[in-house]
Amino acid sequence: MEIAELKRYLRMDYPMEPEEEQDLMKFYSRAKIYIKNQGVYLDEDNSDMVEQYNQSCAMLTQHWFDNRESFRIGNQSYEIPYSLDSIVRQLKYCYGGAKE
Repeated sequence: MEIAELKRYLRMDYPMEPEEEQDLMKFYSRAKIYIKNQGVYLDEDNSDMVEQYNQSCAMLTQHWFDNRESFRIGNQSYEIPYSLDSIVRQLKYCYGGAKE
């Protein structure tokens, strides 16, 4: 996913500094690693799987980008959204993307 597509998905329609765009792409790169480490092995020939994979990486990127503080005071936490967990499960089990 390119920076323009990622920003459009995340509804970031405001000008960003180049450093901020670099940070965003770093989060996206790390999100791909995170999804892979969850046991998802992407079949690039399966367009539905690729679409959900890109969505999950974008969702995780947004979560990390919006929650960049190292800690929070109070009851709010930085838990990964349930919808992302659900998509990762689908990637692993509905498309055969889990490595045995």
